Amino acid sequence: MLKLRLREIMFEKRWNAKQLSEATGIRWNSIDDMMENRSKRWSVENLEKVMEVLGIERVEDLIVYEKEQEG
Repeated sequence: MLKLRLREIMFEKRWNAKQLSEATGIRWNSIDDMMENRSKRWSVENLEKVMEVLGIERVEDLIVYEKEQEG
């Protein structure tokens, strides 16, 4: 499963959802869903905005693959 490391990155850079929403123009609810990995899909446009604003240079730093646990 692909997951965003957005919450961790925002914590490291001392950003909150409201600040990122205002800086990117992405709705606060969408940012919150991305932070909590509730989004079923992410638009390339939104990912690019987030990466630009937060200074993320590599997609690999934002998106990680975690093998789903069998259960």
